[in-house]
Amino acid sequence: MRIALGRSSALVATLAAALTACGGLGQSPGAKSPSPPAAIRTTVASTLTGTDIGALAAAFPDEPFSGGQKAPFVARWVTDSSFVFLQFDSPSAAAMKALVYIGVGVKGTFCSDTRPDPGGSFTRFQRYQATDWARGAGGKAGDQGYWLSFIALDKLNVAGRSVPLGVDYRYPSPTPPACGTPSVPTFSPPGAGKPAPEAIAKLFSVFNDQPLQGGQVAPRIFKSISDQALVFLQFDKTSSAEARELRYVGLWTKSTFCSSTQPSRDFSHFHRVVATSYALGHGGPPGTVGFWGTWVAAEQFESQGRTVTPGVDREFSPTPPPSSC
Repeated sequence: MRIALGRSSALVATLAAALTACGGLGQSPGAKSPSPPAAIRTTVASTLTGTDIGALAAAFPDEPFSGGQKAPFVARWVTDSSFVFLQFDSPSAAAMKALVYIGVGVKGTFCSDTRPDPGGSFTRFQRYQATDWARGAGGKAGDQGYWLSFIALDKLNVAGRSVPLGVDYRYPSPTPPACGTPSVPTFSPPGAGKPAPEAIAKLFSVFNDQPLQGGQVAPRIFKSISDQALVFLQFDKTSSAEARELRYVGLWTKSTFCSSTQPSRDFSHFHRVVATSYALGHGGPPGTVGFWGTWVAAEQFESQGRTVTPGVDREFSPTPPPSSC
């Protein structure tokens, strides 16, 4: 059964213009990077158009880093200490065709004691200030910057390294030292804080696809990136007029409801394509067609009696799959 995932209409502006309007991919004027990274290869063909990519980049215009370093992704502040990001398949705006990673950045120090998520989803530490991206990784014990979690949206080839779907637990990064009593970050990036209402409205306008059928209304907004996958944002409220906090970024991948098809334990929830209401779409009979999803919290908040902290929420609406189909 083929699941139709909608996408944006015809090209109305060039990607170069869109990226120029939003400040490019986060590089400060005059900043120089060493040799640019190679393109990342995907397994499934992207369904994003140039308009889609330009709109996504324009909706993530923030610059969490300083010192001349150019992040390989575009970012959007969530709070004064965390942001979400999107990474495309190529460092060249003109060559971008696919979205390959989504992720979360959380302010912290280069100490194993302060790394978020005990499950290990934050693999790279990047200093706030560095002259280029490569030199900004890791640092001395207690250096200030961000812990980053990268979620692969497809099976990827990254510089000859095979990356499975989901959290990239082997993302290259120096090993953090134990600091004992680590210091609290004191830097204050310009523009950090919760997104303004107009920024939230823009995100709702870009994440405008609806994968569910039968009358279901999901409490999150989606963007189709291929015939296999969608990325989503989940706010504290379901309408752009009421939403104030961006709580989750995540991935849905087309699949069937079986233990053998669950990508990893990070994909806690299965949702059917067709159901008469969203509440009735959880799980289903063995082999049901739908989506496995992973939720990555972008801030700390309370939800249904739980304190959710930044990182993969492995307790989000669990749907244990049948062992055989």
